Amino acid sequence: MSIVVAYTAQDSGTSALELAVVLSRSTGEPLVVTVVVTTPYAAAAPEFVDGNYLGPLRDWGRSVLDGARTALPGDVDASFEVRQASSIPGGLLELAAEVGASAVVLGSSSKGSLGRISLGSVTDRLVHSAPLPVLLAPLGYRAGPAARIRRVSIGYGGSRDGGHVAVAGARLAEALEASLRVVSFAVRPPERFYGSVEESADELVVDRWVARMRDVLVRQVKALDDGRLADRLARSLVVGEGASWSQAIWGVDWNDGDLLVVGPSSSAPAARLFLGSRASKIVRSAPVPVYLLPAPRSR
Repeated sequence: MSIVVAYTAQDSGTSALELAVVLSRSTGEPLVVTVVVTTPYAAAAPEFVDGNYLGPLRDWGRSVLDGARTALPGDVDASFEVRQASSIPGGLLELAAEVGASAVVLGSSSKGSLGRISLGSVTDRLVHSAPLPVLLAPLGYRAGPAARIRRVSIGYGGSRDGGHVAVAGARLAEALEASLRVVSFAVRPPERFYGSVEESADELVVDRWVARMRDVLVRQVKALDDGRLADRLARSLVVGEGASWSQAIWGVDWNDGDLLVVGPSSSAPAARLFLGSRASKIVRSAPVPVYLLPAPRSR
């Protein structure tokens, strides 16, 4: 299999390529680095598009890819393609299907904050429709010359597909030869921190919530895996607390080489990505690259 990289001449392309290199180095999969040029007509009918219009676009795409070739380290195998399509998301998904890609890697919108993930029009469409995993790099993401994925963190909230996300995340960590943990986030209203509830009672509520998360996690994973994975994941669970999603997410430690796995909304169509409201808040607050999983093929 291979990894499709959405490349541009902006930071989103550089960050996507950096993350894809780290992923390729960790999995051994080659990269397919692409620039998608859009046509004003359906890509299925190129005879209706003026060659004088397409020629400069292709030349521009090839010149952009020259920058990717120059930036690519020598230990990563890659091919390069200028793709013609009626839309950038459509072109990326068509290419991914043709090459049997395991994932599509994209960067963040330049309108976001440095070090955070921000969804532009292309990424927003893909995270709500893609039939394969989508990886998002924070704005300005850069990796070291020998960087690999060292730890996979599975975002878990006890949703209907939580077991699917946990098992898929564990298998991803195994394939990457990375360590593994489960992370949950307890977002509590600010007034809880200012005396409206006895601190001991507040802590008891959180403790019960964590215990419930562990119980649900074990039950969901055991329904999909009859080995010791459920107990191992339950023991690895760490919880971040805060008055906002950002504070809760920063309530756990993050390091270089971390990858956060996030699952789809419970309303996502089978085998499709659909980022729910909670997952969207996690993605936008995450300080590390995010790996978005589609819903399972059957429920």
